Amino acid sequence: MVVRRYRHKDADAVVNLLKQLVFLEGKPGKPRIIKRFLRKISRSGVILVAEADGKIVGAGGGYVIGSIENVEGERYGFIEFLVVDEGYRGMGIGRRLLTILVDKLRAKGVSEIYLEVDPRNEAAISLYRSLGFTVSYLTMNLKIDDYAKG
Repeated sequence: MVVRRYRHKDADAVVNLLKQLVFLEGKPGKPRIIKRFLRKISRSGVILVAEADGKIVGAGGGYVIGSIENVEGERYGFIEFLVVDEGYRGMGIGRRLLTILVDKLRAKGVSEIYLEVDPRNEAAISLYRSLGFTVSYLTMNLKIDDYAKG
C-alpha cells in the first residue's frame, strides 16, 4: 500500500469513496458537489490517497484554520474526511492515512487538530481514540423539516 498526495485525476475514485462515507452517514452523495468540495480542500489543505492493488482504496483530507479565522489567534487543523473502501477496512489503511495527515498538519504549525465523526461510526471513533483524539465538543444539528414550532 502506498500513500501519496491527491491529484486531480484521482477525483472520480475519491468521489466514489466519499459516496460510501456519506451513504454511511445517511446523506446524499452528489458527485458534482463532492468534486467541488475536493477542489476547495486541495487548494488550501492536504488530501492524501492510499493505493493498493492498483487502485485508490482510501483517502483523507484536512486543512488549517488560520489565526484570523478563530478567536484565540492560534492555528488549528481540521480533518474534513477519512474514508477507506469497505473491502479494505481493518487493514491499517485508515490509521496510516490519519497518521500522515496529522503529521502534514503538524508541519503546517497547528497546535490542535479537530474532526467530526458520526457517533454511529464506532470503528472510526475507536481509531481516533487510539491515536489520542478525545471528545471536546458535542455538535448538534436541527433538521428544519422535523422542527416543531412552539
